[in-house]
Amino acid sequence: MLDLAVPVYDKNFSHQEIRSLIEFYQTPLGQKAIATLPKVSAEMQEQGRKWGEDIGRQCMVEVLSEHPELAEALNATQSNTQSANK
Repeated sequence: MLDLAVPVYDKNFSHQEIRSLIEFYQTPLGQKAIATLPKVSAEMQEQGRKWGEDIGRQCMVEVLSEHPELAEALNATQSNTQSANK
Protein backbone atom coordinates (compact mmCIF):
# COMPACT_ATOMS: atom_id res chain seq x y z
CA MET A 1 0.00 0.00 0.00
CA LEU A 2 2.87 2.33 0.80
CA ASP A 3 4.21 1.87 -2.74
CA LEU A 4 0.84 3.05 -4.05
CA ALA A 5 0.44 5.99 -1.66
CA VAL A 6 3.92 7.56 -1.92
CA PRO A 7 3.64 8.59 -5.61
CA VAL A 8 0.19 10.11 -5.02
CA TYR A 9 1.39 12.14 -2.04
CA ASP A 10 4.58 13.05 -3.93
CA LYS A 11 2.52 14.35 -6.84
CA ASN A 12 0.25 16.46 -4.61
CA PHE A 13 2.49 17.65 -1.76
CA SER A 14 5.97 19.10 -1.48
CA HIS A 15 8.51 17.57 0.90
CA GLN A 16 7.98 20.47 3.32
CA GLU A 17 4.20 20.05 3.19
CA ILE A 18 4.57 16.36 4.06
CA ARG A 19 6.78 17.29 7.01
CA SER A 20 4.17 19.84 8.14
CA LEU A 21 1.42 17.23 7.83
CA ILE A 22 3.43 14.82 9.98
CA GLU A 23 3.91 17.54 12.59
CA PHE A 24 0.21 18.36 12.49
CA TYR A 25 -0.88 14.76 12.91
CA GLN A 26 1.30 14.53 16.02
CA THR A 27 -0.68 17.35 17.70
CA PRO A 28 -3.86 16.74 19.72
CA LEU A 29 -5.96 18.24 16.91
CA GLY A 30 -4.18 16.09 14.35
CA GLN A 31 -4.85 13.00 16.46
CA LYS A 32 -8.51 14.01 16.72
CA ALA A 33 -8.62 14.47 12.94
CA ILE A 34 -7.19 10.98 12.41
CA ALA A 35 -9.81 9.52 14.75
CA THR A 36 -12.76 11.61 13.58
CA LEU A 37 -12.40 12.19 9.83
CA PRO A 38 -13.35 8.64 8.78
CA LYS A 39 -16.65 9.03 10.68
CA VAL A 40 -17.18 12.52 9.24
CA SER A 41 -16.50 11.20 5.72
CA ALA A 42 -18.95 8.32 6.21
CA GLU A 43 -21.65 10.68 7.49
CA MET A 44 -21.07 13.07 4.59
CA GLN A 45 -21.25 10.18 2.12
CA GLU A 46 -24.57 9.04 3.62
CA GLN A 47 -25.97 12.57 3.51
CA GLY A 48 -24.85 12.88 -0.12
CA ARG A 49 -26.51 9.57 -0.95
CA LYS A 50 -29.79 10.71 0.60
CA TRP A 51 -29.56 14.07 -1.15
CA GLY A 52 -28.93 12.33 -4.48
CA GLU A 53 -31.92 10.04 -3.96
CA ASP A 54 -34.16 13.01 -3.18
CA ILE A 55 -32.96 14.95 -6.22
CA GLY A 56 -33.39 11.86 -8.41
CA ARG A 57 -36.91 11.30 -7.11
CA GLN A 58 -37.83 14.97 -7.69
CA CYS A 59 -36.44 14.82 -11.23
CA MET A 60 -38.36 11.62 -11.97
CA VAL A 61 -41.61 13.16 -10.72
CA GLU A 62 -41.00 16.23 -12.85
CA VAL A 63 -40.19 14.21 -15.98
CA LEU A 64 -43.21 11.95 -15.49
CA SER A 65 -45.50 14.96 -14.97
CA GLU A 66 -44.18 16.56 -18.17
CA HIS A 67 -44.41 13.30 -20.15
CA PRO A 68 -47.55 11.38 -19.14
CA GLU A 69 -46.82 8.74 -21.80
CA LEU A 70 -43.72 7.75 -19.85
CA ALA A 71 -45.76 7.50 -16.65
CA GLU A 72 -48.25 5.25 -18.44
CA ALA A 73 -45.45 3.05 -19.82
CA LEU A 74 -43.89 2.79 -16.38
CA ASN A 75 -47.23 1.82 -14.81
CA ALA A 76 -47.83 -0.78 -17.53
CA THR A 77 -44.38 -2.28 -16.97
CA GLN A 78 -44.96 -2.44 -13.22
CA SER A 79 -48.36 -4.10 -13.75
CA ASN A 80 -46.84 -6.66 -16.12
CA THR A 81 -44.04 -7.41 -13.66
CA GLN A 82 -46.47 -7.87 -10.79
CA SER A 83 -48.68 -10.16 -12.90
CA ALA A 84 -45.68 -12.28 -13.91
CA ASN A 85 -44.56 -12.66 -10.28
CA LYS A 86 -47.91 -14.06 -9.13
